[in-house]
Amino acid sequence: MGRIRANQKGFTLIELLIAIPIAALVMLAASGAIVQLVHSSRASAQMNAIRQVQMAGTWISRDGLQAETVVIDTDPASELFCSFQWHDFTVTDAPKHTVVYRLIPMNSGGLYELQREVTVGNDTPTSRTVARNLVSAALSGDETSFTLQVTSQWKQKTVTRTYQVTPRPE
Repeated sequence: MGRIRANQKGFTLIELLIAIPIAALVMLAASGAIVQLVHSSRASAQMNAIRQVQMAGTWISRDGLQAETVVIDTDPASELFCSFQWHDFTVTDAPKHTVVYRLIPMNSGGLYELQREVTVGNDTPTSRTVARNLVSAALSGDETSFTLQVTSQWKQKTVTRTYQVTPRPE
């Protein structure tokens, strides 16, 4: 082997044998972080879709369990989805509670938000959005028992849940 002269350029074999594994470890760590970010984004989309479906199911189930009267709107052109009415049985001469649910189209194509409007007696109605990014929501049944099926989409993740509700007897 010859001597290395001061004007020679390049890396020695030992330098390359040390640098290549270090570079491989750095690239492995970076690719692991990228995979984790992609997976985290997918899991987050799935959790958001599940949260929207659960919120819709929770609110409608809660109101449906208390309802003395259930009205299911089957007109697909109507924003009205369903309505519930009941009196608080623990209070004498309690005012009537009326809850109306509406599916309102969102700006993004084909998605809806579920709005809940509550009126107690002659008070002014109060409204709130209980779920967003719904692809569909369907109620079937009658006043004795009904089934709610809700589908939500968040990014590319779609989640569907079915709830069975039996209102309280009169």
